[in-house]
Amino acid sequence: MKLPPFREEKDDLDAYLNRFERTCTTFNVPQQQWSFQLARFLQGQALDVYQRMNDEDVGDYDLLKNNLLKRFRLTEGGYQKRFKQSKIENGENPEQLIDRLRRYLQMLRQMAGFEQTYEGLGDFILRDQFFITCDKPFQTFLKEKGKMTLKEMSQVAAKIYRRTWICC
Repeated sequence: MKLPPFREEKDDLDAYLNRFERTCTTFNVPQQQWSFQLARFLQGQALDVYQRMNDEDVGDYDLLKNNLLKRFRLTEGGYQKRFKQSKIENGENPEQLIDRLRRYLQMLRQMAGFEQTYEGLGDFILRDQFFITCDKPFQTFLKEKGKMTLKEMSQVAAKIYRRTWICC
């Protein structure tokens, strides 16, 4: 299997990983080998991410991928920004834009930790809408709490709301 190395100054990590995964699938590379195969193409900071993984985790492609995505700031917020700000690019047709948006949405859903079900999608949309209706200080507070489900976010908000209501 041949691929050009990942060059962080030129390549988009999301697009590179998508290409890598498609290539592995096409050449029937067993998924337990993907981490080691990807390491062959990493350079610079991406290679540092791989080298800093402990020996027990180094063969876990999903963990490597998540570590790389975090390192290059392709987190839930990063994918959300890409999804919401995407526009058709030069040389891109509408179908390609929709495919790119679909990838961003899929990664956003995965990073947010919601199931790929109707209910999961509903919770995902509701959590996002609830979050953007909050004032900035409360948004910051929620971000500091870390990844939360819709139910957890509503429970935290209810506690804060009760305290504010009781104090006033």
